[in-house]
Amino acid sequence: MGDLKYKTIRSWARAYGEELKTGEAYTTQPPVVCIAFVNGSLDEGENKKIHKCCKIMDIDDHTTFTNALELHYIDMKAFVKTINETGDIGKSKTIETMLANWLAIITEKDIEDKSIIENICKEQEEIGMAVSTLVRLSEDKLTRHEYLRRQDDIMLQNKKARDYELMKQSVEQEKNRAERAEAEIEILRKRLAELEAI
Repeated sequence: MGDLKYKTIRSWARAYGEELKTGEAYTTQPPVVCIAFVNGSLDEGENKKIHKCCKIMDIDDHTTFTNALELHYIDMKAFVKTINETGDIGKSKTIETMLANWLAIITEKDIEDKSIIENICKEQEEIGMAVSTLVRLSEDKLTRHEYLRRQDDIMLQNKKARDYELMKQSVEQEKNRAERAEAEIEILRKRLAELEAI
C-alpha cells in the first residue's frame, strides 16, 4: 500500500503537467483529481476510513493552499465491511449516497445481503439500467466479444499515441543534445584559434 501513495501522486503530477500548453497562463490550469479504488486501508491502526481525501494545505492553520490537487482513496474492503456489518448504505453510515450506491454495485459479489443491491436498482433508475445492460451484455457472447475487441482497439490506439509522443520527445532531446554539442565544438574552435594566434 505504501507505493500506492507515490503512484497516485506521480499520476496526478503527470496529468497536471500535460494540461498546460506552452504560452498559457498558469491560472488557466484546471485542477486535477486523482481517484484510487484500493483494496485495503492507507491508514495504520483502527482509524480506517472508507474515503480519504488529500489536498495540499498549510501545516499551521490547515487552510487549503490550492485546489489544484485532490487525491481520493476509496477503501473497498472497509466499504464492504461497513455494509455487511450495518446492512445499510445510508449516508451517515458510509459516504455520499450516490457514490455508495455505485460502490455497492461494483462490490456486489462481496455484499452478503443481496436485497441491498436489488433496492438500489429499484430506487436509482440509471443504476438499474446500467446493471441490466451489463447483465445483457455479459450473456450475449457476440456483443461481449465486439466490446472486448473495441476495448483492445482503444488500448492499441492509446499505446500508439503514447509511443509516438515518446519518440517525438526522444527526437527533440537528441536534437537539443546535438545543438549543444555543436555550440561546444564552436567554442572549442574559437579557443583553439585564439591559442594558435598567440
